[in-house]
Amino acid sequence: FSHQQVPQPNCNTMSSGRGLSGGVSRCYGFFADFKECLKTEALVTHEDGTKGWKNNCWQVREDYFECLHAKKEWAMVRRVNEEEARQASIAAAGR
Repeated sequence: FSHQQVPQPNCNTMSSGRGLSGGVSRCYGFFADFKECLKTEALVTHEDGTKGWKNNCWQVREDYFECLHAKKEWAMVRRVNEEEARQASIAAAGR
């Protein structure tokens, strides 16, 4: 039994935005929007003295992270499945 050396990725290069099949990755459009928003983002002082973000890139960031991790989508699937199970148990009890 011999152990082969597994080639390590080149950690000195950045991600290209390419997907596994060679095309553009599924979230690259969201990443590009987020990156563009961050280029012009700045902390500003409003007329009432409060500070806030000029472009509010949090909404764009949220879209990008949802594409990456799908937490909201899976939460919705879980709620739908729970409701279907609840309705099925009510229907079974009513028979």
